[in-house]
Amino acid sequence: MNKLALMLALGLTSYNTVASNNVYDTDSNAGRVTTFYNAPIDAMVTQSTSAYNVRIYTPHFTNRRPCQSAAVYDQNTDALISVLNVDFQILTGTIEKGHEYKEKYVEATCTDELGNRQTLRHKLAPVPKVTFNSQLNVANWVDSDGFNPGYFQDVAYQAQLNLDNGEPNGYCRFANLVGETPKLLSERHQFGLYSDVISVSGAAKYDARANVLVTEVICKGTGGATHAVEVWHINEQQQRREISVEIF
Repeated sequence: MNKLALMLALGLTSYNTVASNNVYDTDSNAGRVTTFYNAPIDAMVTQSTSAYNVRIYTPHFTNRRPCQSAAVYDQNTDALISVLNVDFQILTGTIEKGHEYKEKYVEATCTDELGNRQTLRHKLAPVPKVTFNSQLNVANWVDSDGFNPGYFQDVAYQAQLNLDNGEPNGYCRFANLVGETPKLLSERHQFGLYSDVISVSGAAKYDARANVLVTEVICKGTGGATHAVEVWHINEQQQRREISVEIF
């Protein structure tokens, strides 16, 4: 039975009573911290950066065991996703695969030192979305001299990135693992990044012995981490691109 059906079964009077003790995350965005006032806890703080393991800190200056139960729900359907463990001021639990891109919330039942109980909510962001495309144009092939491999003198690289961390506390970075491309991301992408669309172009260098150009983009937020790795295989006959994306 979902929560709406349960409330209807209990009747309108009971629903109004429950609602008066509910405190929701009223910010339109998910984020690392939700602050509460006149509540059994001062805040809910997402300490984890994982799509599958959740850790929430529920601080209070004097109340060492403020919450009795907690769970993660689908924000759009209110369907239960995971029941969390409560250990003093820490809520922990796991989320199964299949919920990575869903907007979620933590709902905790907590009691203050006077015995007043409240139901508190804190939004969880979906895992960051990374769309990474690129094109390569090569020219001026130089044959091997017997000691050094053949290679293209001119390599032109174009890339398009669409990044969405789903919250204002996310960040992204990039690295050239093999070879060198134009700089895909700047320092402003390394903190407080909600989303961005980037297009870059310029000269690139690749490893002519390994015949590859390898670049990675990593985005992290409270909803998890997305790791995209691009590999260009380059030889005289063809240039072939591979992209792999992993979620953590």
